[in-house]
Amino acid sequence: MTVHVAIVEDEQVHQDTLKKYLEQYERENGVAFQIDVFSNPILLLENYRPVYDIIFMDIQMPDINGMDTARRLRGMDRNVLLIFVTSLAQYAIEGYEVAAMDYILKPVQYFSFAMKLTRAIWRLDADAGESLRVANSNGSSRIRLRDILYIEITGHTITYHTHEGSITGTGTLSEVEEKLQGKRFARCNSCYLVNLSYAVHAKGYQLTLKDGTQLQISQPRKKSFMQAMENTQDAT
Repeated sequence: MTVHVAIVEDEQVHQDTLKKYLEQYERENGVAFQIDVFSNPILLLENYRPVYDIIFMDIQMPDINGMDTARRLRGMDRNVLLIFVTSLAQYAIEGYEVAAMDYILKPVQYFSFAMKLTRAIWRLDADAGESLRVANSNGSSRIRLRDILYIEITGHTITYHTHEGSITGTGTLSEVEEKLQGKRFARCNSCYLVNLSYAVHAKGYQLTLKDGTQLQISQPRKKSFMQAMENTQDAT
């Protein structure tokens, strides 16, 4: 398991401490980390891509503080686990505004760090079955299944249509379909894999989703798709 981690911290000594603790945790627990360090939160926000699993965020930083950074970050990534690192607990308590998972007080001690990191990894493990990691030319990102309306293949590009917009990835629709078996997804034709939780009704060869999107149902797939849709409605 590789966990993608970002450290957002302007002071070198605290950067080094967090990196050292992550390396120690790797050795002790067999978890691999891919670590990026940002000395300025603006560097994180510029051209941000939702590739991180966990972000350790300092609160007191120049230019833009960690809380404001987190607010902007949540507009681009609702899923990443945020852990604030601060010398002032009263600031960290405000973390509920940005759905922060936890906070660690400076000076950071390894025992506390490891305990809270373990909790974050447990959360990632629990969410893994309800999310999908999407590979693309810029790395990868994680999408929660409940946010996906439908998945579309065009040439060699897969587009995940979500409530927050579209995310593109690489691979084949058959590979994605295999990963999502038993997760309430079904193909309505060779191009679309639909989240049946958002299928409102089908008339003839046209499917309507809850957001008003209309997709074509192909003749060869109509019987199996309608059966899958009926099974999903019966289960709810």
